[in-house]
Amino acid sequence: MEPSENVQSKQVGVRLPGHLYRWLRVKVDAGEYSNMAQSVIGELTKAKALEEQRREPAAYAVREEPESDPLLRLVDERLDALRRELHGEIERRR
Repeated sequence: MEPSENVQSKQVGVRLPGHLYRWLRVKVDAGEYSNMAQSVIGELTKAKALEEQRREPAAYAVREEPESDPLLRLVDERLDALRRELHGEIERRR
């Protein structure tokens, strides 16, 4: 394990490409984040969560088998609708 892996937080200095800086600046100016540092942290955290979500198999997905319970199919459909709704909301907020 690298020494930096067991540290709770680590300061990193980076230079952002202009298009990323402008994108984050709009978010700060719109009040979504209080400052540029928070916008970088927030957007990286969102990206990490999305990456982890893509890597996890949907444990609650119902297999499409003829003998599957109709109630489970209804629950799965509702979860899919909710997931789409939340994803749409996240996209609108960006």
